[in-house]
Amino acid sequence: MALYISASRRFRRTLVIAVAAAVVAFAVGWLIGHQQVPSIADRVTGVQQDGESQATGLERLGIEYQQVLAGTDDLDSSVLQPLDDLRAELQSTMDRAPWLTGDERAAMLDAVSQVRQNAVDGVPLESFTGSATAAATLIRRELGG
Repeated sequence: MALYISASRRFRRTLVIAVAAAVVAFAVGWLIGHQQVPSIADRVTGVQQDGESQATGLERLGIEYQQVLAGTDDLDSSVLQPLDDLRAELQSTMDRAPWLTGDERAAMLDAVSQVRQNAVDGVPLESFTGSATAAATLIRRELGG
């Protein structure tokens, strides 16, 4: 024996089930999406940590440059290539730092370029480490590290 269910009752039941499914799907999607997106504080901290790492990398190049001056190391592989890599990393970090102005970005890149030019010119160790330290200080100041 078949039970008769009116069309309006079937429609209401279908509508309630559809709304409930939509609410559950929205809640699950929101929870998953909310957990995967880093907070603003996490993103700023990431930029600061990367900036600190890059500033430290600049300061450490003094040891490599000293070895180049002593003739025990190659300028290209010891100093210039790491500087080029550091510059690319710095550009990537700056792209994630929307608070930087164009002038601040240019100043940091110019400072790194000056360190590279000093290495190419073969300046004394004190001049090289001075420019590397100045560039590192600028990076820390601008990126908040």
